[in-house]
Amino acid sequence: QDLNQKPTLPFPDESFDSVLCQLSIDYLTKPVKYMQEAFRVLRPGGKLIVTFSNRLFLTKAVALWTGKGDLEHMETVGSYMHQSGANLKEIRAYDLVPNSLKTRGDPLYAVVGTKAGGGLLR
Repeated sequence: QDLNQKPTLPFPDESFDSVLCQLSIDYLTKPVKYMQEAFRVLRPGGKLIVTFSNRLFLTKAVALWTGKGDLEHMETVGSYMHQSGANLKEIRAYDLVPNSLKTRGDPLYAVVGTKAGGGLLR
């Protein structure tokens, strides 16, 4: 399903232990709505894992994403999670490429939001 056209996920509340958004957050036009949906379908203690690189299609990426550095991308994803209104235990960011490979490979980062109990804050 095209999450830019229909950002709702067709699953019941608290259906999954984890949700993965891999290498696509930079193309979502409604990332906060997507985060709301992802956290809605997560069970308490579940993790939303958002991975991304600094490689992208400039003609397809949303303007907010382009022109930012890797740390700013991590902050942006963490901000999307925070803005979702989900009751989160924590948000953590990771650089997934070992130092020994940093000069020869593509970067890969993850931001992981862990859902606390109780669903959305109201």
